[in-house]
Amino acid sequence: MSLEDLNKKIEKEYQEYLSSLTPTEKSNHLKEIQEFDNSMNKFWDEKYPKMSLEEKKKYWLASTHKGMRTQGEAFGDEYSEFSKKWYDFAKEHEPDFDEIFDYVTKNLGFEFDWEEYNKRIKK
Repeated sequence: MSLEDLNKKIEKEYQEYLSSLTPTEKSNHLKEIQEFDNSMNKFWDEKYPKMSLEEKKKYWLASTHKGMRTQGEAFGDEYSEFSKKWYDFAKEHEPDFDEIFDYVTKNLGFEFDWEEYNKRIKK
């Protein structure tokens, strides 16, 4: 199953889940999602900009390592987490992302495939 097909399946099942909820349950669920989104925005808008360069490197290293490992285990494709949308988000929140990511790739503990990565972030 492709990642696109999986995303469609997940969306369909999520919509089915939402339709099975009572109005109160649905309202509570959507409120929880909004609270999560707000906390993520707060991180990117308030906490992340105050981090030192070393803290940012550690953040991106941990995030990338975990993401690639999770994607590799789930889909057999460690690079499936990378996309143009992902890269644009990273650059929007970190102007020095390319410099930081160079550090990250040298410290992942395995050889990073730059060709595969570049192919993914240009789509």
